[in-house]
Amino acid sequence: MEIQFASLILSLNSLTNKEIIILILGILEVVMSIFTLLLYKIDKNRAKHRKWRIKEVTLLLFPWLMGGIGGFMGIYAVRHKTHHWYFPLNNMLALIAQVSLFISLFVLL
Repeated sequence: MEIQFASLILSLNSLTNKEIIILILGILEVVMSIFTLLLYKIDKNRAKHRKWRIKEVTLLLFPWLMGGIGGFMGIYAVRHKTHHWYFPLNNMLALIAQVSLFISLFVLL
């Protein structure tokens, strides 16, 4: 275990600033996407059971907070909020913005 941890630290030391920034943003994207997908899943479950719901503004905001993939998956994998035209549009625009951010950082740094 100690050897694996030491090799991980040594491999992280060899990363450039550009690679560290992209790695951090990638981890943030994964974590926030999972959280956003869970929000959609929880809201769908609450809708089925006629319980208190998550506000639409929250569901629209989280894809813009680096959760674009999770929001997109929430609509198409969970099949939630598919009848509202602005949810797929919002999630697609957020996903395009995040992909553009990754591409521009990769090119510019």
